[in-house]
Formats: sequence, C-alpha cells, structure tokens
Amino acid sequence: MAEAAPRSLLDFAITASAAVLPVMLAVLLLVAVVRPADDARAALGGRQPADRYASVRHVAALKTFESAVVPRTALPPAGPGLSTTPATPTAADVAAALPACAREWRDTDIAAQLAAFDAALSRFSSRSNARVVQAVGLDAARWFSAAQAGLAAAIETPLYPGQRFRLGCADLAAALAALSRADGRLLEALAWRGTVTASTLARWAPQQQMAVDARHVMRRNPWNGIAGCIYLGSADAGAGPAHFIARATTAQARLCALPAMAGTASPAAAVDTATAVDTTAVINAAAAVDSAALASAASAPSALPGEPGPDIAVDDARWRVPPSLFTMLEPLEALRQPSRPLYRLYTEASEAGPADAAPSSYRHGPNRLVFEGSDIDVGFSLRLTIDPALQARAQQIAACYTGRHDVCRALGVHRAEDAGKPLGHALLEGAMVRLAAVAVIDVASGRIEALAGALSRCARQEVDGPGRDAQCDARLPYAVRYRPDALLNPAVYHDAMPASTIKPIMAAAFLSDADNGKRWLATERAAMNRAGAPARDSLRGQLMRSDSARFLDRMLCIDNGAQPCRRPWDVQAMAQTLGWNAACSTPAGAAGLAAAAGADCGRHDLLFGRAVNATAEAGQVQPLATRVAYGRLMSEPVASRLGAAMHLRPPSALDTGILRRCAAGADGTRGSDDDWEKCRGGAVVDVVAEGWGQGHARASALGVAGMVATLAAAANGQAAVRRPYLVEGLQGVGGSTLQPAVARWGLAAPQPLALSQDAAEVILSGLSYSHREGTARSACEQVFDARRCRGIDWLAGKTGTPSFPSDGIPLAELATLCRGTPPPERAAACGALRPYKWYVAAYRADGSGHGPWTKVIAVLAERNWLRKSGIVHGAGDRGPNPAAEIALQIAGRQVGALSASPGASINGSSP
Repeated sequence: MAEAAPRSLLDFAITASAAVLPVMLAVLLLVAVVRPADDARAALGGRQPADRYASVRHVAALKTFESAVVPRTALPPAGPGLSTTPATPTAADVAAALPACAREWRDTDIAAQLAAFDAALSRFSSRSNARVVQAVGLDAARWFSAAQAGLAAAIETPLYPGQRFRLGCADLAAALAALSRADGRLLEALAWRGTVTASTLARWAPQQQMAVDARHVMRRNPWNGIAGCIYLGSADAGAGPAHFIARATTAQARLCALPAMAGTASPAAAVDTATAVDTTAVINAAAAVDSAALASAASAPSALPGEPGPDIAVDDARWRVPPSLFTMLEPLEALRQPSRPLYRLYTEASEAGPADAAPSSYRHGPNRLVFEGSDIDVGFSLRLTIDPALQARAQQIAACYTGRHDVCRALGVHRAEDAGKPLGHALLEGAMVRLAAVAVIDVASGRIEALAGALSRCARQEVDGPGRDAQCDARLPYAVRYRPDALLNPAVYHDAMPASTIKPIMAAAFLSDADNGKRWLATERAAMNRAGAPARDSLRGQLMRSDSARFLDRMLCIDNGAQPCRRPWDVQAMAQTLGWNAACSTPAGAAGLAAAAGADCGRHDLLFGRAVNATAEAGQVQPLATRVAYGRLMSEPVASRLGAAMHLRPPSALDTGILRRCAAGADGTRGSDDDWEKCRGGAVVDVVAEGWGQGHARASALGVAGMVATLAAAANGQAAVRRPYLVEGLQGVGGSTLQPAVARWGLAAPQPLALSQDAAEVILSGLSYSHREGTARSACEQVFDARRCRGIDWLAGKTGTPSFPSDGIPLAELATLCRGTPPPERAAACGALRPYKWYVAAYRADGSGHGPWTKVIAVLAERNWLRKSGIVHGAGDRGPNPAAEIALQIAGRQVGALSASPGASINGSSP
C-alpha cells in the first residue's frame, strides 16, 4: 500500500471550508425564512419598522394567558384538578395538567412562577389608579387548557403562506418567565380593559381583561447592527461626554463606553471606518485594540439607565435624563438605527462623498466597528446639550413640588409658609403644585441644559388609567380620561397662555418705538444710574410691578390720544425678533387665508433650533425636526372652527373711540384699577386680550425661556444668538462628524439681534427688582428671607398669571355648579382653563451681581387647591407664585445661595 502523501495546511483549510459551507448556507436559509423581524412584520400586518422584531411563537405563548387572567372575584375554589387554589398549583398539578411538558420542565419550577405571576397581577391591579378596571388574578386551570390547545394547534401567519409553526413547551416557559420577571414589569406594556378604546374593546371576548400584541414585546433586531449612542454632559472642559443612555448590562452599554464611539480615542486606537472598505483589514487593525481595557479607562463615559419615572429613588441616576427624551429624539432614529433607510442611504456608498456636496447627494460612507469579535454596522450617535447635574436638580425640585416629600427631605427644600412641615401639607395630596415644567437655556450658546417636568399623583391619574384613587378629591373639575400624550414632558409638550411673561416683548417694542422710543430709553437709562428701586410710573417700575393697565396704555397709544397706533403690530414684530411667531404668516387678504396659514404657527424645532418650515439650503428637503410649542403672540385662527390653524393678526386700524373709553375704565377716569378689564367693542377686545398675554397667545416653558435668553444675549452685547437647541450634532465611529443634509438643516446659524443692548439692559434692570419689591417678592421670601431677597442682584425675573375663572370658588361649590348646566355668566368657571402660574428669569450662574447673564430658567406650574377651604392656592395674580419658588430653588442651588443636602447625591455627585 502506497504511503499517503503529506497534507498541507491549505488542504486542511479547503476540507474545513467544504464542510462548513453547507452549514452556513443552511443558517442563511433559516434566517431568510424564519427571521424574527419577519415574524413581527407578520404579526403587525407588515407595518412595523425593520429594526424591531418579535417571535411569532413567543407572542402566541403569551396569548395563552389572555383567557387565564380573570377578575379575582371570578376565581373558582380549588377543584378536582387542582390540589390548591387555582392561582397557586403545585408541581404535581402542573405535571398532571401538561404531561407533554413534564420532562422538559423538570428543572424549572413552573408552579412557583405561576404563583409569582399571580402575585404580580394582584399588586398591579389593586394599586392606586390601576390600569385595569378591577383586581385580577390567574386562573391556572384556564391557562392549562389554553396551553394544551396551543401545543396541539399549528400557528399560521399571512407572511408565510402554507407554512406552519408549532408552539413548544420551551415557548410556554419563556412566556411565563417574561410575565413574572421583575415583579411583572411587562404588565405595564400590555393592553387592559379600562384603558383601551371602545373600538378595541369591541373586538375582545366579553370577559377578557387583557390582550397581548407583537408590538408589546418587540426588541431590537440583532440582524441589523447596533443603534448609535446618546451622549450628554462632559466630565471636563474640552473632554468627551460624561454619560450615555443605556442599561448597564446591555451590549449598547459596552459599545457606548468605547472611546472609538465617544470620539475620545487616539488616532492610533480608533478604527477609521469611514474609509475602510476591506473588512479583513478593518478586523486586523482593530484586533490590537483591547475593547475591555478601553471601556474601563478613567475617561470613559458612564451609563445612565434611562428616563426617570414618577417613583424612582432619590439616588437613582435617571434623574439626570429628561423625561420623554426618546420621544423628543424620535426623528433622529432614522440615522441612529442601522436598519433605517436614511442610515443606509448615507452609509452604503463604498466611500464618503465630499463634505460640500448638496444635501441630496452627500454620502458618509460605511460606519462600522469591530465589537467583541464581530464587524458590525453602528448607527450614528447623538451629542446632546443637556447638563446632567442641572437636569437632575431641576427634575428633583419639580418632583418635590408635585408631592415627592422624600425628595424634598433629601434636598433640604423648605418654604417659610410651611414652618418646618412638609411642603404642601395644607394642599390636596400634599403637593404644592399639580404640574411643574422647567426649561433652562445657556444664554451665550442657546444650548438647552435642562428640560424637567412632573405631575402630582392625582394629576397623573387623570390621564393615566381608568380613574383617580380614593385619596384624590372627587370634586376636582377635570374629566378623567386616558391621555398618554398628556404624560409627556410638559417643558416642551405643554403650552399655556403666557400672561405677563410677554411684558419683556412689549417693553422691547416700546423702547424701539419710532416716535417715543429714544426718549423713553434715555429717561430709563438716566434713572438706572440712581440708587434704589425704579419709580412707579417708569417703564422699569411697571415691569417690576407687572402693571398690565399701564402696559396696555402704552401699547394702544393712549399717550398719543390713541391715534394713529401701530404699536400692537410693533409688539407682534418684536415677538418674532425674540424668537416667537415662527412659521406664522400674515395673509394679504381673506382669499389667501387658508393657503397662507399653517398648523405650525408659533412652533419650533427642538432638535436643532430651526424654524419648523425651514428647508435645506440646496434642494427642497424636509428637515428632521421635532416640532414643539414655542410661542405666538398677536395671532388669530384662520377659521372659526375649533382647532383651526393660526396666523398672525393682520395689522389694522383700531377704533379710536373704543380705545379711549376702554382706557378710561369703569369709573371714567384713567388710572382706575378697572382699566381695560371691561373693554367692549370690535377688534379692540381681541388685541387687548393679546396684550394681557391671553386670548390666542400661547407659549411653552421652552419658548418663554428662549425669548428671555434672546433678550439676555442682547443685554450681554451679543450681535447674534442661536435659538434653543437640544442636539449638538451627530457623529460616526471614531468621532467622525456627520456632514449630511441633516447637519445643514440642523444646528441653525445664529440670528442677528435687532434689539439694542441699551434697551435690553433697561428691561432686565426693571425685572431685577421683581423679587425685591415686585410681583415675585412673596415667592422669594418663601425660599430666602426678606433681607436676602433685597440683596439678590444676580437674578432678573418676571411672573405671569393666566386667567382662571374659578379663582376664589371653593371646590364644593364648583362641583355643584359644573355638575349640570351652569348659567351663562358662570360657564367659564367650568371650562378647560387651568390655574397656572409662570416665572421666567435670567441669572448669573456664578452668583455675581455684574457681568454677562449666563442662564435663563422658565417654569410653568399648575396651582393646587387648599385642603381646608377648597380654594385654589394663591388665587389672583398677586398671590403666592410656586413657579417662581421652583425657579429660585433650582437657580439658588446652582449659584450656591442654597445648599444641597448630601442625601440628594446621585452616583456620588451632588446635583
């Protein structure tokens, strides 16, 4: 027998390849046929995005529990088939009921998991304001029956005609584990009788309590790469980001800690994926980089697990993340998720295109990284402007004022009125306010540094579930209905009449008036050089006291005999100069109303600070934007129907006689306290309402903060300013900057400031006395003592109180009045208006009394009712202002005027 020839390494490699090839082809075929993404698409009728998936078998296994979750009152006693109660079968009961699974489940305590699931159902459905209409439990016998039927039947989906899938015992065990894990956390995501719509309920079985759908259990698709990171904060000046958002145990957390992702890797360590086309070369180049060592470097950013919830612990790191952040960033998922078409458009080119290419032709090239041994696509990462420490401070103060007494204690928050007792102890549910919305903006840059928001427990229950619990006052005059949109961050998703916060806009228009502006400005500048508070009749004094009647006198030209008067339209134009009235048009005539007006009047792009109707510089490409309420003034609806689009009120001549009569007041003499309040006649009434910051005027906390930030920038002497923005930019692997149309649409160019520095300084000078002797004095003295308030020279603020017809009406009377049909003269008391308070202030974060204004904070708060009298706390526009208190608590801690308790530390850092 001839001796076998020696075999080379190449021969072994060829043999191995031949053996592996069929296996690889089989795997590829399996992926192509039963890919979970396709399972999810089938379950959703083919509508879900390709970057999400859910297994058909997992959904089918979860659906076996739909008939087994029943009202606890309907649970039968132990029967012949169960040795214990229906909810807590023994292991023997499980084996007898599902003998086909006994062998496979021998190492899994299914009985204990069923008991844990029943206990989670009990806690979930019996808590305050549960999402289900009654307490529910698990009928194990029903589940055994449904599970047996599921194991025996074939699963068919429209996506795979002729193909059938089989449910296995492992699928049932996995579904039970998912439902009982983390105290039944998955229950929150499911649909429940009590919070689904009537049309959905009509498709349910008569006694069905819950339903499972594929969208409830979707996950990221592992075939489509890993999403880009969301970075915020900076450890040191000029350093990389301090934090990213991801749960600590996920692949996303390990990825985002890499310097190559955070943009802090050295050129030698970073893999240049934008130009690397040879995958083998990329893998070899990256193999030398120890990703574990990089992730543990001292400069690596740390993970924040997600958005805060209403009940998180005081020391939870999630306080540093704005609520509803992922909703705000949703448009950028098109670039953050590797499966999305826009991402593929920019990365499937073999190499990057020129940076100066037109938006429609720019390409970034591949964005890939070797991660834990695999070469993967990575989505583009986002760099946010949020200051995590300031965000945590604002969010915690908002939670404190909406009833979280544990947070108040941890931060050492006190009010003089409470005399050492818990904040809001005299109000319903122990909450100072029912809603708090906070926005903080950096003046010089326009960066949004905090967006905080919180609801009191009962206010949340009005929109999250079937009703209020027994501890909430049933006389509250608000309809209870499920409105998930009302749970979004109120700093950007909630607007209200801005009331007197528009006075800085009006004052800026007055000081820019063509006829009298120079004279008024010179007078005010001269008075600023004299010590003491401004004179009562000066513009600064009227700002300090928020004198609405005198401001209306000025706006409607009463000093000129009321004719001719263009100042209302100057105010309208100044609102646009200071950032409001964006995307609002002024139609030339009645025929053009519908065509010219849009639904975005007064809205703003949260992401990059652009007007929402902006287009790319080259080509008409719609920008990626998150449209949020910002501010509008002197506007009106296009049509009389409810919800009609708004446009700017066209300039028109106002009736001189009506103006004079309104200015004279009820007693016919100027200076009456009744000035303008009973004004009647023509378009004057609508203009007067707008001059009060009422009528159709609307603004969000972000919009009010942005307006005053523009004013503060002018006072600092800036020639231009950026509108507020949340996203600094997008970056690829290795810190490569994304230069596509999205970046050109993105960070808006600074806008020239048309307001003089002298005028802006006069306005802020008047506002700097608000907390000393003006409308914010009582709020300041709740947080500081009177002496300290008189000495605070690092703050200039403005209060605002929108109309609330129920001020002074006790809840008992209001409940009786609104139960039926109120008389016409009292109908407004039963309307949709809420008892809001506003406060906005520019301040110097270093606590000094001179130098540039550095930050602006705006707060919108919904007042609460006093428990004993049933009257709204702080009735009228001169009462206590909790919005101002919240702002002072936040800013005071930032400048060091108030100390933070050590108990408020988050991950070792005091906010």
